[in-house]
Amino acid sequence: MNLDDSTVSAPGDQTKNKHKPTKAKKTKDQKQTGLKAAVVPLDGTANDKLTEKQLRKLEWEKKLAEQKKDSADGMEAVSKAALKAKRREQQEAQRQAKEVKVAVKHEPVDKPCGNLVSVTSETDIKLPVGPQAKKLPEKSNPRLKKSSRKHVQWVQHLYSLPNPEYSSKLVNFNGVHPAFVKLGVRYSERVILGSNARCFALLCAIKTLIEDIETPPTQDFCRHAEDMLQSCTNYLQECRPFAVSMSNALRSFKLQLRRVDSSLSDEEKRARLLGAIETYISNDMVKAWDAICLRVNEKIWEEDVILTYGCSSLISKILLRAKNNGKNFSVIIADSRPLLEGRELLRRLVSAHIKCSYVLNDHHSSVMKRASKVLVGAHALLTNGCLMSRIGTAQLALAAHNFNKPVLVCCEIYKFSERVQTDSFEYNDIGDPDLLYSVDGSSAPSPLRSYRNSSKLDTLNLLYDITPPHLITGVATESAILPCTSVPAILRINSAENM
Repeated sequence: MNLDDSTVSAPGDQTKNKHKPTKAKKTKDQKQTGLKAAVVPLDGTANDKLTEKQLRKLEWEKKLAEQKKDSADGMEAVSKAALKAKRREQQEAQRQAKEVKVAVKHEPVDKPCGNLVSVTSETDIKLPVGPQAKKLPEKSNPRLKKSSRKHVQWVQHLYSLPNPEYSSKLVNFNGVHPAFVKLGVRYSERVILGSNARCFALLCAIKTLIEDIETPPTQDFCRHAEDMLQSCTNYLQECRPFAVSMSNALRSFKLQLRRVDSSLSDEEKRARLLGAIETYISNDMVKAWDAICLRVNEKIWEEDVILTYGCSSLISKILLRAKNNGKNFSVIIADSRPLLEGRELLRRLVSAHIKCSYVLNDHHSSVMKRASKVLVGAHALLTNGCLMSRIGTAQLALAAHNFNKPVLVCCEIYKFSERVQTDSFEYNDIGDPDLLYSVDGSSAPSPLRSYRNSSKLDTLNLLYDITPPHLITGVATESAILPCTSVPAILRINSAENM
């Protein structure tokens, strides 16, 4: 017989069941659930009340039975796994569409023709809709593209930079002036080399930015210029790490930018900033080169044999100035792969009718006996007196020290750095390792190509090395010829003057 879902007990069990729900309340629960009542056995024993989990299970079985009944009329039965798969496909399609919309909104698109284009509307790209849409490839920022080359583990921290190959693409980056985009490509492709050339190119790009900038009506000129400059310099750092000369020049310009009187008009502020850049180029660079040339020329005597390394713009100026002053000397140029920069210095000196010899850095010991002094350029001079220069300079300085030859470093004061470094692995710049597999920097077939894909060989192309101060005789600056240990004193003097 059918009864309600209340339990029936014997007369003697009323005391035990006094806390159980009443019949009226159970009848209300029966109406809410819509289920059939339990069957009471004839022996008088009671069933326990159905739990909520059992009720939910009965409801699900009832719905499943109704679905099966509908499928009998020609509808395909939908299982639980099929429903989950369908929902998963819909969610995946919605997520992909959202990612593509965000990429279209924040990133321009370059066409295969190579022209600079930017997407102005989200309707320019058709997005797949529905669960049957094909999976789109993940969009990635080209500036953050990772390199596929193998990394040397013990200098893994130096590979935090993006792959420089992206810069060959013509992409209109938002918030970056075209002059900085062009400059970043040249930095990344090593078209502009040398600390002086890179610093001068950066200052010229800043001048172009200040000349072209237009301030919004509700914003200050200097504040807007500082924001724009920050965005542009971030882009340049993604192309290639800043040289010490670039960092010091940028710090000096930002100091002048904050000192501009806010009561001036925009045109007056623009003129003052352009004048500050011209003053920095004139005083810290051009006049410094002239002063160093005068001081070093006093150390060049008749029939001197000067040994130099690579191609330094400052060393080139010194030697050409000495030739113009009528001094008779010869030059030995040591060079190294893969850039072979010394060839450019050789071309300049030979054009000026200076007697030159050219050797690779592996053979500098064989010509060291002939040399009377060694002149080298500098990428930076660190606070602890160490010299950071083109890789191979430390090896040349060590050979000169063994042969008791004086080593004179030519370095401007604006290349002095507060950084302290004793090795080449804490901070450095990494070049393209594929250049090491080429001969003379050409694309001709090389026997080294067979080792390029070797699983047992990891290639590392460091651009700079560290020369300890005990291998350096003196540093020629615009102030005087100083020892390496005077770097902290010079930095304190410059800091006091800028305050």
